[in-house]
Amino acid sequence: MKVEEAFEIVEAAYTSKRMPHAYLVVGSPRGEGLDLAEKTAALLLCEAADVKHPCLRCDDCLNVQEHKHSDTFWLEPESKSRVITMEDVRETLLPWAAKSSYAGGWKIGIMLFADRLNDNSGNAFLKMLEEPPEETLFLLVTSSPDSLLPTVISRCQRLDLNVGRTPPAEPWRSEVGKIMADHSNTSALRVMSTSGRMVSLFDDIKKESEKSAKERLKQILEMDMEVDDDTYNAWISAGAKEIRAAVFESIRDWYRDVMVLSSTGGETDGIPLFFPEYKDATTAAAERTNPQRAVQNITFVDNMERQVEVRNMREDLVFPYWFTWLR
Repeated sequence: MKVEEAFEIVEAAYTSKRMPHAYLVVGSPRGEGLDLAEKTAALLLCEAADVKHPCLRCDDCLNVQEHKHSDTFWLEPESKSRVITMEDVRETLLPWAAKSSYAGGWKIGIMLFADRLNDNSGNAFLKMLEEPPEETLFLLVTSSPDSLLPTVISRCQRLDLNVGRTPPAEPWRSEVGKIMADHSNTSALRVMSTSGRMVSLFDDIKKESEKSAKERLKQILEMDMEVDDDTYNAWISAGAKEIRAAVFESIRDWYRDVMVLSSTGGETDGIPLFFPEYKDATTAAAERTNPQRAVQNITFVDNMERQVEVRNMREDLVFPYWFTWLR
């Protein structure tokens, strides 16, 4: 369903005083899932008079959108391992939930990338869901709900914002499309060109993550709070890793299009492509391969991502090897 449709469900529950203790929001934590979380928090906290809530203009609504409202708590994985740890839940979320509302009304705890709860932190959070505080709403936002503990899922009302898979974020998908449209493994020069452009893209990702971390640090400092160097560096590392995951997924999407076109002889018969704007390029690639090799290409991308993200190998060494095989 769309964000507006999901919000109507939340609004009806709030109006009828039948709000659940927790919603599982299935959608992008940086896109529509985040949008619904912000609108829901604003609905419960808006104090504007004589207008329909949320007004999205009052101080309460603006503070919600800036993630600064005193009765909201935002939690997401910040460690380099990209996991929401037991300490995150026990030392930050639980103490916040135990406190009274500053404004005397609702409190909203928003957990982005909730699928990054491990078994220990998930069970710690589950205990709170079993005996939730009064007028406290938890919003668990994730695009991978199957990674959550079934017992956590069972205690949440689910709102699915996407039918099917969430596409990788822009502008990274489009940048990958531009690079892959020019890729060829017919010569070492062409392979090195693709690899060099991918390395440059990863450099841009690091700069973007550093920019986001600086903006986040500025907001924290304005609230008279401190951030140590390890935490700040973890923000940069986690942010970059998140964007890189979108890039690798976009490369896989390119070869999924090649696989479809190879299997159908170029006729998609209504099958949606991930890169429809580059159908000529993916069709040409499909003509140079067969369905079995097209599947193998996706496996090659998996291996490439594993070497960069798990084994921490240098991109300028990994990319030339795998783009020699990818076609």
